[in-house]
Formats: sequence, structure tokens, C-alpha cells
Amino acid sequence: MTARGLVFAIFALIAIATAVSAVVAVAAAVGGTGSWGTACYASLKSVIASAFLVLIAIRPDARKRSRDPVAFIACALAITPGFLLQPPSGAAATGWNVIGGEAVTVAGGLWMVLSVVFLGRCFGVLPEARGLVTRGPYRLVRHPLYLGELTAFSGLVIASPTVVNILAAVLFAAGQATRMRLEERALAAEFPEYHVYASRTPRLIPRRRPIGANPVAAGGTPAVGVHTATGR
Repeated sequence: MTARGLVFAIFALIAIATAVSAVVAVAAAVGGTGSWGTACYASLKSVIASAFLVLIAIRPDARKRSRDPVAFIACALAITPGFLLQPPSGAAATGWNVIGGEAVTVAGGLWMVLSVVFLGRCFGVLPEARGLVTRGPYRLVRHPLYLGELTAFSGLVIASPTVVNILAAVLFAAGQATRMRLEERALAAEFPEYHVYASRTPRLIPRRRPIGANPVAAGGTPAVGVHTATGR
């Protein structure tokens, strides 16, 4: 099996697993044994996983393959913590933190869906440059999909702030921070105009942009938007 085929098979399994989880979560919410917040996020997660699967199938080849061991470790750090998360249990399952955490998680999920729509075929699993994206959320931050993932993960930890979940969040954040750094290095190497985009667009936290401002210099090529997938 080729590397591309292996990645597709992995994400096919993830898409199936998230779809099953979404069905179970929705059924629990309808039956009164689960929350609609959890059901909404599970459904969004299933949509995102399915979108990742389609994008892997139709995306173009990267301009330059990534073989950096650090990149593979960072991807593992970003994927594994999602499977370690512990759901709310006992009396805490009905507390304010669960309601607030679910709201934050759903908001992060919606932002992820929007980011995937604009990212399109530039999606990648490793830090590899495939295309130029500055539209939509990429006008606000350089890594909107990471922002959505970090927001959603934070909501899950707020809903269930156990020691295991907090440690998982630390690992997840470390993996994502490393991936952002590696992606920016790859983009800068392939697209000289990326430096202009990066100098005018914040990495992760949106800030107010002057009216009429453009993320690239006048007459320049739009800067690159590339993202690495996670298995959540």
C-alpha cells in the first residue's frame, strides 16, 4: 500500500468511528440520557472527519515531501490526546462547567468546519505546502483550523477538568504549536510572499485589521494556507 493509501485508510477508519459516535450521541440526547451539546459536537466532528477523508482523496501532491521526524512526532502528539480524554461523570456531569464547556466546544467545531471549507484541497496531514489560501478565516489568522481545534479541545477540558484531561491538553497544545512552526517554515521556503502575509496576519489570535487592509502586498500573490489534520 502506498503512503497516500495508508493515510486514506486511517482517515476512513476515523470517519467511520466518528460517524458511529455521532449516531450514539444523538440517540442518547433524544432518549434523554445525553446532552445535545455533546450530540452537536459529535455530529460536527463526524462532518469534519468525513471532509478530511474527501480532501485527502482529491488533494494535489505536496511541492516537497516532509520527512522530518519531528513532524511525525508532533502529529502523534496532536492525535493521541484526543483518545485519552475522559468524559464528565457523576454530579459534575450536570454542572455549569459542562454546559459552558460544551458551548465552547461546539463553537470551536463550527469554526473548524468554516476553516475546512476555505482550506479545501490545500489540506495536508504533514507540514507540506500545497496551495495558496488567504480567503475567509485565513484573512484573520494564519492557522484558523488550529484555532478551532484548540478551542474545541479546551471546551472538552472545561467540561471535564480531570488531571488526565489537563495533561492531554498540554500534550495537544505542544503538538499543535510544533506543527504550526514547521508548517510556517515549509510555507516560507516554498512561497517568498508568505513572509509578507505572516507579518500582517496574526498566527492564532485574531486582531482588528485596518479597513481595506490586504494580507499580502499590492500586486503580490496570496499567501499560503496549509493545515495538518488530527484524528479527533
